[in-house]
Amino acid sequence: MNVLSLLQPLASLVGMGVKTVETRSWQTACRGELLIHASLGKSGGLIAQRPPFSKYIQEFSCLPFGAIFGKVILADIIPVDALYFSNEMINKLALEKRAFGDYTKGRYAWMLEEPIAFEEIIRVKGSLMLWNYDL
Repeated sequence: MNVLSLLQPLASLVGMGVKTVETRSWQTACRGELLIHASLGKSGGLIAQRPPFSKYIQEFSCLPFGAIFGKVILADIIPVDALYFSNEMINKLALEKRAFGDYTKGRYAWMLEEPIAFEEIIRVKGSLMLWNYDL
């Protein structure tokens, strides 16, 4: 199954269903189930302490790191340019949506649906881009 690695706290926000759009500089033909992996990186600790992240993340150090912990449906990938046609429209996005992604021109919005958290996390080293893991 395809796996997407994300830094924390973004990975957990996807798993909670709070972050429903993942913005990337690249796209893929892959659609359907996608495992969510939290990378080992801890550089997101600073943003986790500030709103709107702190609304959902109580204790950064308690989040999973270096593990697959859930899955989502990758429903579609849409060029950001097709979603929002002007800076004015981007500025109208909710604070959370803007904070949780990079909506600059030339990027892609990965539309994520139906998050499911696993009862048991799977400790595994991640990788860049999409990578495969057999459940």
